[in-house]
Amino acid sequence: MSDALRFVAAVACLLLFVYVIHLVKHERLQLKYSLLWLALGATVLVLALVPGPLFALGQMLGFETTSNFIFFTGSMFLLLIALSLSAIVSRQATAIKNLTQRIAIIECEINRDARGHDDHEC
Repeated sequence: MSDALRFVAAVACLLLFVYVIHLVKHERLQLKYSLLWLALGATVLVLALVPGPLFALGQMLGFETTSNFIFFTGSMFLLLIALSLSAIVSRQATAIKNLTQRIAIIECEINRDARGHDDHEC
Protein backbone atom coordinates (compact mmCIF):
# COMPACT_ATOMS: atom_id res chain seq x y z
CA MET A 1 0.00 0.00 0.00
CA SER A 2 1.49 3.31 -1.05
CA ASP A 3 2.08 6.10 1.41
CA ALA A 4 -0.32 8.36 -0.52
CA LEU A 5 -3.12 5.78 -0.27
CA ARG A 6 -2.47 5.28 3.43
CA PHE A 7 -2.60 9.05 3.93
CA VAL A 8 -5.90 9.34 2.03
CA ALA A 9 -7.41 6.48 4.06
CA ALA A 10 -6.29 8.10 7.34
CA VAL A 11 -7.74 11.47 6.34
CA ALA A 12 -11.00 9.81 5.24
CA CYS A 13 -11.26 8.11 8.63
CA LEU A 14 -10.68 11.37 10.46
CA LEU A 15 -13.37 13.04 8.33
CA LEU A 16 -15.71 10.14 9.16
CA PHE A 17 -15.07 10.71 12.88
CA VAL A 18 -15.84 14.42 12.55
CA TYR A 19 -19.00 13.79 10.53
CA VAL A 20 -20.35 11.12 12.91
CA ILE A 21 -19.72 13.36 15.91
CA HIS A 22 -21.47 16.20 14.05
CA LEU A 23 -24.51 13.98 13.42
CA VAL A 24 -24.66 12.91 17.06
CA LYS A 25 -24.26 16.49 18.27
CA HIS A 26 -27.17 17.65 16.11
CA GLU A 27 -29.28 14.62 17.16
CA ARG A 28 -29.48 13.22 13.64
CA LEU A 29 -27.78 9.97 14.72
CA GLN A 30 -28.21 8.20 18.03
CA LEU A 31 -25.10 7.50 20.04
CA LYS A 32 -25.66 3.73 20.03
CA TYR A 33 -25.59 3.69 16.21
CA SER A 34 -22.64 6.05 16.00
CA LEU A 35 -20.45 3.60 17.91
CA LEU A 36 -20.56 1.19 14.97
CA TRP A 37 -19.30 3.86 12.58
CA LEU A 38 -16.68 5.10 15.00
CA ALA A 39 -15.41 1.53 15.48
CA LEU A 40 -15.25 1.07 11.72
CA GLY A 41 -13.33 4.32 11.33
CA ALA A 42 -10.90 3.39 14.09
CA THR A 43 -10.29 -0.03 12.54
CA VAL A 44 -9.63 1.39 9.09
CA LEU A 45 -7.40 4.10 10.57
CA VAL A 46 -5.27 1.54 12.42
CA LEU A 47 -5.05 -0.66 9.32
CA ALA A 48 -4.11 2.35 7.18
CA LEU A 49 -1.32 3.29 9.59
CA VAL A 50 -0.13 -0.30 10.17
CA PRO A 51 -1.15 -2.40 7.11
CA GLY A 52 1.08 -5.41 7.87
CA PRO A 53 -1.54 -7.42 9.80
CA LEU A 54 -4.07 -6.83 7.02
CA PHE A 55 -1.70 -8.26 4.40
CA ALA A 56 -0.80 -11.21 6.63
CA LEU A 57 -4.44 -12.03 7.41
CA GLY A 58 -5.43 -11.85 3.74
CA GLN A 59 -2.59 -14.19 2.78
CA MET A 60 -3.38 -16.55 5.67
CA LEU A 61 -7.02 -16.82 4.57
CA GLY A 62 -5.96 -17.62 1.01
CA PHE A 63 -6.85 -14.42 -0.80
CA GLU A 64 -4.77 -13.81 -3.94
CA THR A 65 -4.49 -10.09 -3.29
CA THR A 66 -5.14 -7.95 -0.26
CA SER A 67 -7.63 -5.83 -2.23
CA ASN A 68 -9.84 -8.91 -2.70
CA PHE A 69 -9.74 -9.46 1.06
CA ILE A 70 -10.66 -5.82 1.68
CA PHE A 71 -13.61 -5.97 -0.75
CA PHE A 72 -14.82 -9.24 0.78
CA THR A 73 -14.57 -7.85 4.31
CA GLY A 74 -16.32 -4.63 3.27
CA SER A 75 -19.12 -6.58 1.61
CA MET A 76 -19.65 -8.70 4.72
CA PHE A 77 -19.66 -5.58 6.88
CA LEU A 78 -22.32 -3.96 4.65
CA LEU A 79 -24.44 -7.11 4.84
CA LEU A 80 -24.25 -7.02 8.64
CA ILE A 81 -25.28 -3.35 8.65
CA ALA A 82 -28.23 -4.13 6.34
CA LEU A 83 -29.33 -6.99 8.60
CA SER A 84 -29.00 -4.80 11.68
CA LEU A 85 -31.05 -2.02 10.10
CA SER A 86 -33.70 -4.52 8.99
CA ALA A 87 -34.03 -5.73 12.58
CA ILE A 88 -34.36 -2.14 13.80
CA VAL A 89 -37.05 -1.35 11.19
CA SER A 90 -38.95 -4.50 12.14
CA ARG A 91 -38.93 -3.58 15.83
CA GLN A 92 -40.08 -0.05 15.03
CA ALA A 93 -42.88 -1.30 12.75
CA THR A 94 -44.15 -3.53 15.56
CA ALA A 95 -43.94 -0.66 18.04
CA ILE A 96 -45.84 1.65 15.67
CA LYS A 97 -48.57 -0.98 15.17
CA ASN A 98 -48.92 -1.45 18.94
CA LEU A 99 -49.05 2.30 19.55
CA THR A 100 -51.68 2.75 16.82
CA GLN A 101 -53.84 0.05 18.38
CA ARG A 102 -53.49 1.62 21.84
CA ILE A 103 -54.46 5.05 20.48
CA ALA A 104 -57.52 3.52 18.76
CA ILE A 105 -58.60 1.89 22.03
CA ILE A 106 -58.15 5.14 23.97
CA GLU A 107 -60.09 7.12 21.34
CA CYS A 108 -62.86 4.53 21.48
CA GLU A 109 -63.07 4.83 25.26
CA ILE A 110 -63.11 8.64 25.06
CA ASN A 111 -65.89 8.61 22.46
CA ARG A 112 -67.87 6.07 24.47
CA ASP A 113 -67.55 8.18 27.64
CA ALA A 114 -68.52 11.32 25.72
CA ARG A 115 -71.69 9.63 24.43
CA GLY A 116 -72.52 8.41 27.92
CA HIS A 117 -72.80 4.78 26.96
CA ASP A 118 -71.72 2.04 29.27
CA ASP A 119 -71.57 -0.63 26.58
CA HIS A 120 -68.20 -1.98 25.58
CA GLU A 121 -68.67 -1.57 21.85
CA CYS A 122 -67.05 1.19 19.84
